[in-house]
Amino acid sequence: MSMPWAQKVQFALRQTFDKRRGLSGFLSRLSIAGLVLAVALLLTVLSVMNGFERELEQRILGLVPHITIRGHGTADEWQSLKASLEKSLPVTEVALFRERDVLMVRGNRVAPGILLGLPDEALRRWAAMGVDQRINDITEGLWLGVALAERLSVDVGDKLRLILPVIQSGLSEGEGAQMRAGGQLSSKVSAIITTGTELDEGLILARLDSVPQTSGADGLAIQIKDLYEAPNFRWQLMQTLNRQFYATDWTSMHGNLHTAIQLSRDLIALLLLSIIAVAAFNIVSSLILVVRDRQTTIAMLRAMGATRSEISHIFLLQGGVIGIVGASTGVVSGVILANLVPKIAELIEQALSIQLLSTDVYPLAFVPVDIRVADAALLWIVSVALCLLASVIPARRAARTPVAEMLAQHGYT
Repeated sequence: MSMPWAQKVQFALRQTFDKRRGLSGFLSRLSIAGLVLAVALLLTVLSVMNGFERELEQRILGLVPHITIRGHGTADEWQSLKASLEKSLPVTEVALFRERDVLMVRGNRVAPGILLGLPDEALRRWAAMGVDQRINDITEGLWLGVALAERLSVDVGDKLRLILPVIQSGLSEGEGAQMRAGGQLSSKVSAIITTGTELDEGLILARLDSVPQTSGADGLAIQIKDLYEAPNFRWQLMQTLNRQFYATDWTSMHGNLHTAIQLSRDLIALLLLSIIAVAAFNIVSSLILVVRDRQTTIAMLRAMGATRSEISHIFLLQGGVIGIVGASTGVVSGVILANLVPKIAELIEQALSIQLLSTDVYPLAFVPVDIRVADAALLWIVSVALCLLASVIPARRAARTPVAEMLAQHGYT
C-alpha cells in the first residue's frame, strides 16, 4: 500500500519542527533562520535602491526638463517653435525659460547659483509637485532651495542681491564670449523650496519677465509622457531644428546618476542572491546530516512497505517546507525592516549628531524606500525553488539507505 501524501507531509513537518527530533529539528530550524536572514536583507536593500530610483524619477526628473532646446532666436521664432512642439504627440508641456549663472550676496555671505526664469504656469507646476514650501507670493520675488537659503541665512521676506555676468560689447553669447561682472538686481525671497534633492543646493526660481534677457528667450523646457524616450525624441528634434537651435535631454545631466542607481541595484541584487543561494544550498549539508541521523527510521519505513520514491518525497517535502517557511518569514521580515530603515537612519543621525545623506554629496537628503510586490514575489519563488533543488541530493541518498544493514546494526534482524 502506498503512503498517502498527507502522511508524507506529516513526516516532513515533524522532522522540521519537532524539537524532540534532536539534530534533525535543530539543523532544519538553522536552515530556516539562514534563509530568513538572506531574504529579509535582500528585500530591504532592493527596496532602498528602488526608493532612490523612484525619487530620481518623481522628484528630480519630475521637476527638471526632460528635453531642453537652447539657441539664438527672436521672440517670434521662439514662440513659433513652442507652438509647433505643443502639437507633438509625446509632449505634455512646453515652457519658455531664461537661465543665468549668478552670485548671491547677503551681507558678508556669498554663494553661487543658477537663476531660472519660468512662466507662471511652470511655477505653478513646481508648487503643485507636492514639495514642502512656504510661498508668500507667486507673482514676484525669488524661490530659493532650502540648502541655498541656509548657506545665505535668508528667509521668506528677506532681500537678496544677485550679481549677474554681462557679455562684453560686440560679442554674442555662445561665440567665445567673455563674461564680466556688472549686472545686478535686488529682490525679496518669496518662497523657500524643499525638494529633499540636489536641486535645493543652488537653484533659484523667478518669473520669466523678471530675469534680464539677452534675446527673446534662453530656451524651451519640454516635458514628455515617457521620460525614457527623451533621447530618441531629442534625436528626432535635432533633424528638424534650425541651425541656431540645439537640443539636450535629461540624460546629459542626470543620466549617469540613473545608470549608477541601476548598476548598484543589479550588483547588490546579484551579491545578495548569491547569499540566498548559499543559504539554500546549506540545506544540502543539513539534510544529508538529517538523513544520517534518521537512517534507522528510514530503514523501518522501508521495511514496513515504503518505496524509495516515497522516502525521497518526504525529504523533498522537508526541503520545500524549509523553503516556504523561510522565504515567507523572510519576505515579511524584509517588509518590516524596509519600512523601519528611514526611522533607523533618523535615530542614527540623532544619536551620532551626523547627517548620513546630504544633497551636497548625494542626490537625496533622506533614505527612500519603495517596496515592490514583484520583487517580493520573485524572491519568494527563487528561494523556494533553490531549496527544492538543494533537497534533491539528500532525498536520493535517503532513498538509497541500506535497509537490511541498518536494521542489523540496531538488532532488528
